[in-house]
Amino acid sequence: MADDTPQKELLQEMSRLFKRFEKGGDLAPIEDRDEWDKLVESKPPEERELVKELARFADLWRYFQERNEKLGPEIVNAISVVHQLPVPERIARLREINQKLMERVGDAGPCAQFRH
Repeated sequence: MADDTPQKELLQEMSRLFKRFEKGGDLAPIEDRDEWDKLVESKPPEERELVKELARFADLWRYFQERNEKLGPEIVNAISVVHQLPVPERIARLREINQKLMERVGDAGPCAQFRH
């Protein structure tokens, strides 16, 4: 079949891309806190602040997911348009969103783990 070759090539390319996300790949999750801090500090100031706010949001989202709590429509709507804002406004909006989520956390207790 003529379609086998392009399909096979596509599958091979997808396999190569997915391997980049596996441990040791250039897009793998960073598990070492020091490595994460070095990566963040290597960014320009504006990008550094954006990455920090995005990481805070990710931690808060994970916190709510682990407790089977929803973010709520207000947060979902706000986060869904953040990418359209210029970076300085994006940072400010993420801070507002994170603040609203933190208010909902209240006393998280010793089990909550957030990056600072």
